[in-house]
Amino acid sequence: MISIAVLSVIVAIAVPAYNNYIRESHFTTIRTTLNGMRTALEDFRLENGNYGANATLTGIAQISSSQGGRFDWTPAGDPAAYTYTVVVTATNSYDVYGVFGNGVWARCDNRYQNCCDADTAGSSTVVACP
Repeated sequence: MISIAVLSVIVAIAVPAYNNYIRESHFTTIRTTLNGMRTALEDFRLENGNYGANATLTGIAQISSSQGGRFDWTPAGDPAAYTYTVVVTATNSYDVYGVFGNGVWARCDNRYQNCCDADTAGSSTVVACP
């Protein structure tokens, strides 16, 4: 009986720690991918003079080499599990964000001047950074 109680305490401590570890790995994957995306976006601007309109960079097809784009950027992690978006807010500014599953996201606004992340379990809504 004592061994079952000790094992229960260990499990009660280990499971949340493991879940936090997994969540942080998703944050790291998203942040790394967004930082890699920065180079491709700047290459796009250098070639075109600006970031264009939002329609120009819809999704990531224009910068992702894996989707037929011209620039050498490929998302990290499982492409089916992560979604990355570029939103052109002005001809010389953009916001980017990545979402994993239903609730883990990271966002960088105004050409990476303001970055944030959150775990909003059950919701894939990405809000602006404070």
